[in-house]
Amino acid sequence: MKAFLRKFRPPRKLRVTFPGKWFLALTVAVGAAAINTGNNLLYLALSMNLSLIILSGILSEWCLRGLRVRVAHASEAFASRDCLLAVTCSATGKWLPAFSVTVSPALPGAGRGAWFPEIPPGGADTRIIPYRPERRGPVPSFPCTVSTRFPFALFEKSAEVNPRENCLIVYPEPGAPDAAPPGTDPGDHLGGKTAWGREGALICGVRGHSPSDPVRDIHWKASARLGTWMVKEREAEPSKAVDLHLAVPSPPGEFERLVSRACAQVLRCEREGLPYRLRVGDRVLVAPADAGRRRKALSILARVTTDGTLPSAGEGETP
Repeated sequence: MKAFLRKFRPPRKLRVTFPGKWFLALTVAVGAAAINTGNNLLYLALSMNLSLIILSGILSEWCLRGLRVRVAHASEAFASRDCLLAVTCSATGKWLPAFSVTVSPALPGAGRGAWFPEIPPGGADTRIIPYRPERRGPVPSFPCTVSTRFPFALFEKSAEVNPRENCLIVYPEPGAPDAAPPGTDPGDHLGGKTAWGREGALICGVRGHSPSDPVRDIHWKASARLGTWMVKEREAEPSKAVDLHLAVPSPPGEFERLVSRACAQVLRCEREGLPYRLRVGDRVLVAPADAGRRRKALSILARVTTDGTLPSAGEGETP
């Protein structure tokens, strides 16, 4: 039944604005006066008003047709924290610009819609809107409402479009930053240390740069030769790596507390340049030498469930 109703649902929605209500009332009044008096000037005024209504519908439809929307993160998104979304509206294939377009994502926690004064033909424009997600995890698919009041602001025409490349993911809310400093309690689930290695004095090669590497270790000649940032790789010396362990299965409330603490510890280790590994149950999912370690660890903490399984980044429950 829902599919049947969706099939016959109109592709556009039309809302009369406050100036539009006055304009319609004026049009009805002019029409009534023209019929009662037979004045040709009033008939001419009525025809002009009706022509403006028709022209408004044609131009607004021309603005909405062919628009594409993409919503992506403009900053890292943590649950219950303010962040930013980048809303991109493109007019690929249009040969005339679109004016006064508003894109409103149907996403819980998203702020006001993004307003685009003009979208050039064949081009795109991006606006930043506030976003405050409620909980961690992949964000399920959501529609966006694209509307315009062009050209006379008498009517607001809108349509629903599905954003392309929807890959939003919300990281867990970080716990208290001073709770359980890394390595202070080897018996705790979060904060134990395991043997690893730290940088020594002798250089044995070069490797790709990671956010935790200090500037003094950048290998300038190798970076200039390869066109990307490279750092000196030194011989390992005995040291310790922070062990972040999530015990599974766990009760939902306790598990969310552990995930929040693990998120805070990951951010702290990245900020202080400490090596760490992330274990879920008996599986080591993030090692100290992994490339893109920060994003990988936060993504795992965003998707992990109480039994230790990891849904794909495209899956998720509706908030």
